[in-house]
Amino acid sequence: RANKMFRTIQREAILKSKLATPKVHETAFRVGDAIELTMVTEGGVKSTKTDKIRGVVLGRVNRGLGSGVYLRDVVFGEPINRKIQLHSPMIKEIELLEKNFVFKGKRKVKRAKLYYLMDRLPQETRVTKV
Repeated sequence: RANKMFRTIQREAILKSKLATPKVHETAFRVGDAIELTMVTEGGVKSTKTDKIRGVVLGRVNRGLGSGVYLRDVVFGEPINRKIQLHSPMIKEIELLEKNFVFKGKRKVKRAKLYYLMDRLPQETRVTKV
C-alpha cells in the first residue's frame, strides 16, 4: 500500500513540476548535445537573480523526481562536471544550443553515457555561444 501511495504522490509531483516549468520539460535534447540552463543562483525560487550554465550533456538519468542531466563545461580553463536535477524549481529554462556537439553533426552519438569525455582535453568539451 505504501508503495502505491508513494508512486501516486511522486506522479502528482512530476505532473506539477512539468506544468510549472514547461520551458524545461518540453525541450528535446539528447546525450552529446550542447545545452544552456537558466538557473536561479541566490535568493530562493522566486528570485530574479539567474545564471546561465552551458555544457555538453554527458548523460541522462530518468528516475521520476530524481531525473537529472550530467553536464560538462570548461570555466576559466578548468573542466567542471555537474549533475543537475530536472524537476528542481531552481531551473527556469533549458535551451538547445547545438545538436550533436560532440561529433559536430558528422555522425550519430551511439552511447547512453559519454563518461569517456572526462579523460579528454578540456577544449574538446568547451561550449561557446554561437
